[in-house]
Amino acid sequence: MAKTRRDFLGAVSSAAAVGVIHTQTALASSSSPTRPLGIALVGLGSQTSSALFDGLATSQRCKITGLVSGDFSKASTLANRCGISKRHLYNYDNFDQIANDPSIDIVYIALPNAMHCEFAVRAAQAGKHVFCESPMAIGVDQCQSMIDACGQNARQLGVANSPLCRPLGCLGSIRSIQASNAFAIDRPKSWRLRRYLCGSGAMLQAGIDVLRTQRLWAESNPLWVIAQETKTDPMRYGQLEESVTWTLGFQNGTIAHGAASLNYQGPCQLSVQGSIGSFNSEFPASNHDWTRADQLENFASTILSAPRLPENRFNSLSPEQALEDMRLVEAISRSIQEQRQVQLS
Repeated sequence: MAKTRRDFLGAVSSAAAVGVIHTQTALASSSSPTRPLGIALVGLGSQTSSALFDGLATSQRCKITGLVSGDFSKASTLANRCGISKRHLYNYDNFDQIANDPSIDIVYIALPNAMHCEFAVRAAQAGKHVFCESPMAIGVDQCQSMIDACGQNARQLGVANSPLCRPLGCLGSIRSIQASNAFAIDRPKSWRLRRYLCGSGAMLQAGIDVLRTQRLWAESNPLWVIAQETKTDPMRYGQLEESVTWTLGFQNGTIAHGAASLNYQGPCQLSVQGSIGSFNSEFPASNHDWTRADQLENFASTILSAPRLPENRFNSLSPEQALEDMRLVEAISRSIQEQRQVQLS
């Protein structure tokens, strides 16, 4: 009973959501549901475009009240356009002063990957909740530091998630999963080509959503992984993995094959074979409308203990799950470096 792409997209709720560390301590008075929670945007790139402001314009849960950028002129222009007082503009050096800004309750970190951990920890220490772009950080230790900092300061931590394809539940036992994701980096000065900013190449930037999807569909823990890298442009990708392929073996016998590349612009696929059915679809699914504004509203709802979107509308991603993603990324990197199969606990 092969599924067509139309059937699949009709049946699957492809959406993204945030995972949250729940604390048992009382929330600060600034988290009162009598007013929308204030959000400071850290990094004013594509993720914090005008679409985000438009998406939150009518929200009763949260609104943008502060900007943090290394480019004061850019921040000032955006502040003027969006009605944000310059008293609530910060740079990366004086960022910690947000501790004294009661208009800011949440810090949304949309910086290059390698900067996530530092600013998440500083935000938590300043008494602010943290919503972080994906990947959560560039290593297991950094992910743990972020989790610990939010826990120690009684703040909540949310991780943005890309749209993931939900298991259909009608394919029987999943026997194999093949998935690929890729994009081309056209700008030679992009931070995505600077290891000190991006942390890693294809796996962190394109492959992590593939890993999440494979784990979601397998519904089991991975036992081993073997991987290899292909490099066709050593000048551009000399310090990064250009393209990576891998195979994961799961406890329940499912085998997952994955591929990720930073040097390919074209259709990517998800193919799942079950004991009684199968389907093929583009990856990631393109029919979603779950925006970052939606995710921030959902995160604010959690802080306010207000109603959230139904759990069956999306696939949640907790910080602990994001940390497990990083364990797999590190295992794949080790497999490439050591040219061997790596066993996973």
